[in-house]
Formats: sequence, C-alpha cells, structure tokens
Amino acid sequence: MILLKIFGNYDGSQIKPLWANEKFGISEDNIVVMTGSMDVKFENMIDKDDLRDQKAIKTDKAIHFLIEHYDSKDIRLAYYRQRIFCIEVEEILRKYNVGVERKGSDLYVEGKKLSVSIATIGETQKIHFGINLTTKGTPADVKTIALENFKCLADEKGLNNAKVEKFIDEILKQYIFDVQKIEKDIKKTKVFE
Repeated sequence: MILLKIFGNYDGSQIKPLWANEKFGISEDNIVVMTGSMDVKFENMIDKDDLRDQKAIKTDKAIHFLIEHYDSKDIRLAYYRQRIFCIEVEEILRKYNVGVERKGSDLYVEGKKLSVSIATIGETQKIHFGINLTTKGTPADVKTIALENFKCLADEKGLNNAKVEKFIDEILKQYIFDVQKIEKDIKKTKVFE
C-alpha cells in the first residue's frame, strides 16, 4: 500500500476514485493523508441526506485520510473497511486516554463530534475519514470537538505537531497491518465449495 502525506485543503473532490492516480500517478492501493481545511462543496457531496439538507461540512483544519482500494467495487466492503478504520482510530484514542464514543462511522467525545467520514465506489473503493484538529470554522449547528482539546496531543501552545504526527502514524500502521493480516488469513483458510 502506497502512503503519501501532503498539506492540502479538502473540498470533497478528493473522494473521487482515481484522484491519487490523477494527481500523483499512484495506481495501486493507497492512503493519502492531507492536513488542511475542509469545506465540502455541494457539487462534491455524496451523502444524499447531507446534500438534501444542505448541511455544511467544514472546519478550518483537519487531518484527512483518503483511502483507496483497487481490489473491489463492492460498496458494502467499502463501508466495512470504513468501519474498521473508524474502530482503529477509536482504539488508538482510547490508548491516549480520550473518552471517545463511536456511533456508526463517526467519533464523539463528551457528546461532541470529532470526525466525519464517507465511503463510495467507482472504478475503485474510496474512503474519506476526517478528524478535526480545531473547532474553528465548524458549523454553528453542530457541537464539535478537536484534537486541540486533548492534553495528550496538545500543550499550552496548542497542538503538538510531533505528537499529532505520531498519532497519524499509529493509525496508518494499524490499518495497514489489519488489511495485510486479512489478506494473509484469506490465503491460509480452507474454503468449502
């Protein structure tokens, strides 16, 4: 799996399958991690409920995990992978002593929304998982929380970049391990015809 870390703003266009191929020439399973603002344009929204309700999906700064798998066009599998990723982020936050709660593919702390996520398919499977770094710029009608609110990732000066980078690396390492382990388990398992 190819990993790429960049600075960039998420407007929803990056959820399109083969985006990493068009931008960076990546043509295999990949995770692009972007750090930047989020302001999903209505023309890029793929959640029909959010689009119908004209919901704003934005923040001044977030971590964006853009995960792409080439092995299947199954939307159900894409959502299973999204849930696995979300559960892994939840587990890592618990190791950091953050009292996180998962509802579907969203994470909450003290009843406030920490993350956004969506999965889709086209020529590939694609997942976006965003974690708020700040609550600045988030919609006024949504109670939000961010990594800047957690002492384990911030100090009196604000977010500790080294700690946030370590947090990102732990998430990536765990997801890649689980994807590779599943593939190994599939190859060693006897199936019945």
